[in-house]
Amino acid sequence: LKDGINVISSNGYIDSIDSKNSVLDGIDLDFSDLFINNIKVNDSGNDCIDFSSGNYEIKSFKLLNCGDKGISVGEKTIAKIENVEIGNADIGIASKDSSEVYINQSKISDTNNCLATYKKKQEFDGGFLKITSSECKNFKRYKFEDEFSKINISKEL
Repeated sequence: LKDGINVISSNGYIDSIDSKNSVLDGIDLDFSDLFINNIKVNDSGNDCIDFSSGNYEIKSFKLLNCGDKGISVGEKTIAKIENVEIGNADIGIASKDSSEVYINQSKISDTNNCLATYKKKQEFDGGFLKITSSECKNFKRYKFEDEFSKINISKEL
């Protein structure tokens, strides 16, 4: 019962995932190569979704009430996301530890940090985050990037 949904070492297509009321991570995806059409997470005690060590393409996210991060991407992961909507999280989107995150449109509200890139574990480099269109409302800090990391935003709304 640690995470709501945990997918490990898998390849393929998932049409929809819906996770509610998780004690820790709503969805934890590890060592996988997945295309997911739609993800919804509501009320997660830790991260709404945590990606590690894989390649992921997601068409649409709706993440609400995340205890820590809305989207956490780490450990040499590549994530490509079309649309993401996040409400109420400590960090909206985090890319860390040699990961690359590419997002077409993001809408984030009610966070301490909308976007963050950083190096957490010494065996990795920093994170990279590229967003085509970014909207963030009701936040304390718009973006955080450490000396090892980079955030690239084409259009801020």
